[in-house]
Amino acid sequence: METLNCLEVRNLNCRYDSELVLRGISFKVKPGEAIAIVGPSASGKTTLTYCLSGIIPNRINGEVSGSIKIDGKELLRKPIKEFIEYVGVVLQNYDLQIFGLTVEEDLELSLREKDEDKLRWVLQFFELEKYRHYYVHELSGGLKHRLVIASTILSDPKYIIMDDPVANLDWKSRKIVSKTIELLKEKGKGVIILGRKLKGLENVIDRTISLNKSYDHVDKVNNLQTEIEVADPITRPSDTTIVDFRKVFFRYGREFVLKNISLQIKRGEVFAIMGPNGSGKTTLTKHIIGLLKPTMGTVIVDGIDTRTKSPAEMSRYVGMVFQNPEKYFVSETVWDEVAFGVRNLKLDERNVEEALRVLNLTDKKDVSPYSLSMGEKIRLYVASILAINPEVIILDEPTTGQDEETLIQIRKVIKKLKKMGKTTIIVTHDSDFTISIADRLAILKDGEIFAEGKPDDLLKDHDLVDEVGIEPLSILGEERCLAR
Repeated sequence: METLNCLEVRNLNCRYDSELVLRGISFKVKPGEAIAIVGPSASGKTTLTYCLSGIIPNRINGEVSGSIKIDGKELLRKPIKEFIEYVGVVLQNYDLQIFGLTVEEDLELSLREKDEDKLRWVLQFFELEKYRHYYVHELSGGLKHRLVIASTILSDPKYIIMDDPVANLDWKSRKIVSKTIELLKEKGKGVIILGRKLKGLENVIDRTISLNKSYDHVDKVNNLQTEIEVADPITRPSDTTIVDFRKVFFRYGREFVLKNISLQIKRGEVFAIMGPNGSGKTTLTKHIIGLLKPTMGTVIVDGIDTRTKSPAEMSRYVGMVFQNPEKYFVSETVWDEVAFGVRNLKLDERNVEEALRVLNLTDKKDVSPYSLSMGEKIRLYVASILAINPEVIILDEPTTGQDEETLIQIRKVIKKLKKMGKTTIIVTHDSDFTISIADRLAILKDGEIFAEGKPDDLLKDHDLVDEVGIEPLSILGEERCLAR
């Protein structure tokens, strides 16, 4: 006899704007079980999330067919409020799910009734006690992501769907997500994880389904990456310093986020910045583009004191690709988005065509930026910066949501920039990507430079990696990756 106690998807199809995004998707998840649905960029993971939570077709128009049943009840095409009775969802664009002004307020909104003990427990479990009274805008992207997961757990749904839950998280936060999934399974919850890779979650996933770009799926056994590339010295960086931090301190309000930063980045090198969520990585890079000015100390970029220039003036020297690219889109088509900066700076529009070609977006030039997958949105933002051709290019979490094919393209772009003598600064949690492309690495912790040197030396130092809490290399082996 067929069990009714499960979330079951049968022959699910989804099409929007005449494009078939999902075809013949079928699977089920039972209470106490966690399944992972993995796939490359644009394979339909986020679309599937929207279907499972009722966002499609209730909030986003789409033609859907097939069946989504929860505990025997058909929910496809039903109002979102009927999904909410059973399903909690953590979206890839997690900012959309933050409603409180402070961390405490946001968590309290998810409680069915005031419960100080439960609130204290979730703050401790997700290691957010320090930030309880912080305004949400003071948090790093990774801490905001952790907050949304915590809020979703507090609402106590029977089934939880997480779209790329580890994309913006450091290694410590991934372990918290892993513990969360384990706890949910023990409580009889069904969990669906969607993402590009599972590193850090392998221990708690029961089954894996692989989506591919033909929009259907096959069952797949989990595999860990066990080999990684090491960066090749294509062009020797110059001995000339292009970015110079001189005893820089900075604070947003209550406490210093950067503390006594002294750092020199050479012209033409690929320089990586790593560290836990909230360690100051993005704050540091915002000083390079002049968006933030030091509270104390000086930042010199290509001989220019950033305190004397506006961010608009600095854009001729430095381009930055931020996290959450769709926040910064200003145009209705991909072509116009890439051309926006080019036109403002009166550059040659042939730069637009070349940037789209390099990032494999030429066939998307006439579509809306908002219709792209998250991976494609990141590539679009990179293209818009490349088209301006600045001396320094900063990539803030460029590997987020990207499949292996796109990572190869990003590496090729970075190598091309290096051959041109450009300086590339990468902010990332991805140790494998760092060691494959960077010349040097700085690791931040609590707003200070904890270590600086060659990626090969730092990332293979097991004690250092453990102490800072950054992602271990895949080459360290399955046992180590699962244990951390």
